[in-house]
Amino acid sequence: MGKNNSIVENPFVFGKVVRGEHFCNRESEIAQLCELVRSKQHVVLISPRRFGKTSLVINALEKNKIPYVYVDCTLVDGEKGLMEAVLNDYANKLDNIALLEKIMKKLDFSFSISINPVSVSVTGVKADSLKGVLSQVGKNYVLVFDEFQDVYEKEKNLANSLRSVIQFLDKSVIMLGSKRHVLDKMFLTPRGIFYNFGYALHLQKIGESAFKKFIARWFSKSGLKISEGEISELLAIAENHPFFTQYLCHFVFEKRRASKASVKEVLAQILEMNSAFYEETFNSLPLTQKKALLILSRGGTQVYSGPLLKKYALTSQTLQKALALLMKKEIVDKNASYHILDVFFRHWLYQKVLYQKV
Repeated sequence: MGKNNSIVENPFVFGKVVRGEHFCNRESEIAQLCELVRSKQHVVLISPRRFGKTSLVINALEKNKIPYVYVDCTLVDGEKGLMEAVLNDYANKLDNIALLEKIMKKLDFSFSISINPVSVSVTGVKADSLKGVLSQVGKNYVLVFDEFQDVYEKEKNLANSLRSVIQFLDKSVIMLGSKRHVLDKMFLTPRGIFYNFGYALHLQKIGESAFKKFIARWFSKSGLKISEGEISELLAIAENHPFFTQYLCHFVFEKRRASKASVKEVLAQILEMNSAFYEETFNSLPLTQKKALLILSRGGTQVYSGPLLKKYALTSQTLQKALALLMKKEIVDKNASYHILDVFFRHWLYQKVLYQKV
């Protein structure tokens, strides 16, 4: 008899940090990251958004019982904000207000602490306050700065200050980033603030075989059916992208609780659900950028082919400029070739090509 799948928790998680058995594979990356951390090597982890950078780092550190303090740099505003972000996660990890107050009284800045929940507010900053905080926390904790390029974009002087402190910390520092054009300027060019700062780890997509096993195991464990062919179809649609694969699996899983909806039917429902957002995004762009996206939606690598340029009335120069601007907007990225970052947005755009003949 099958399991009562109506009460089984959906195992496919997206849009937040994925932990434990819901986290798919990445065994070699976890091993490499932990080896670097144990050797006190700073690490720069680079990939497009939604590739699972945060989940990878947190799973690696927690699985190996490596203490860490986490900072989401997208929420940080200035030196005071950075100090508060570090101290609040530090306070959470310490879980001892008396010890926290004792430690912080040794540091050179004024602060206040509230409880229920514990929250640290920095009320006055001096010249070496940031150095004092990072040096104290960095004695026993790996510092993790997520979307670190946001600090650089908001306040380059703060990024400079961080470099001057971090290079002397005893423990590793892990910096995660997704804006490749900014990260290249920071870490890979000789004049970059963090040039030769640490080991650069470029996160790739999860291997197809690992994803197939992961998907098949969870459907089987939950008493729901999915064929090998359907798993292959699902991965082809989601392009093995960690976020979009989990996203599509989540909704296929939900539909299979009640019916035998096909993978393509579920995709159609997802595109319809997101159509207003995609329409708004597309309509906000200049005409040349719209045309560039329609070209990319077709797939393939020959974006500068004569027939395509002629069809969309573009020159190679105008297409190149449009693609560069779309990269800055984080709609498009380039590895070996240009591609649209949001896999489902690409499918939505391709429907416009097919059915509206644009």
